[in-house]
Amino acid sequence: MKRISLIFIMGCLFLNISNAQSLTEQIEQAYNRLDSASYIDNIIQSYAKWLDNADKETYDLLVEFACSGSDSISVIRAKNRVDSMYPPNYFQSCKITNARYLKEFENSVKSGTPLYVLNLRLKDGQTLQVDTSKLAFNLYYFGKRYKGRLYIYCDEGEYSWQDSYYRTFSRKLGKNAPKVFRKIMRKHPKYLLYCRDLGCMNTILYVIGNDIYIYRIIQMQEYKLDDYMENRKRLSRN
Repeated sequence: MKRISLIFIMGCLFLNISNAQSLTEQIEQAYNRLDSASYIDNIIQSYAKWLDNADKETYDLLVEFACSGSDSISVIRAKNRVDSMYPPNYFQSCKITNARYLKEFENSVKSGTPLYVLNLRLKDGQTLQVDTSKLAFNLYYFGKRYKGRLYIYCDEGEYSWQDSYYRTFSRKLGKNAPKVFRKIMRKHPKYLLYCRDLGCMNTILYVIGNDIYIYRIIQMQEYKLDDYMENRKRLSRN
């Protein structure tokens, strides 16, 4: 019985080590495949698409509100009603405005060298995997003392959002974030990682050597990833 228990324990340990190695290998492969110049171009294109979609979604929503039925005649009338609410050159001016936003965005992303922060996904309750979509990296442009300059996030392979500071919904998180980044960057991590599923903006992950660490920003607590995942439910209550 003791022998069977020992074999089971050793098997679990081997499985955990294999998973950790597998994630490390995935991370290495993702960064080895990264073409930074092409990635910047792709994220600019994705932002342009995001701008166009935002205008289209607004227009479609207005048409939906104005529509009295689902038949084609009702939809046409609703579109005419919505179009009449705007000046004749309104949508053309939107395109001009979007072109200006796009140029500003392009200048911002090309004005410095970002840190490419790889997205991770929670595969199940205990296993992380690398995001393999077209835009799998967020871009961090740190300002003086890591208090922020530009943070660009991608999700599901597309541009998602950006901010001039590390976006938070907590004063303590906003106060601690620059401190945590300074602490981490002094260690010269090989990579920074982000996982929305692990505490969202309250956590940042990084790689040193063959080890992956996770830092909880509000709590100012650092863990090896394996230890954190093993105790995640308990820690998330603190």
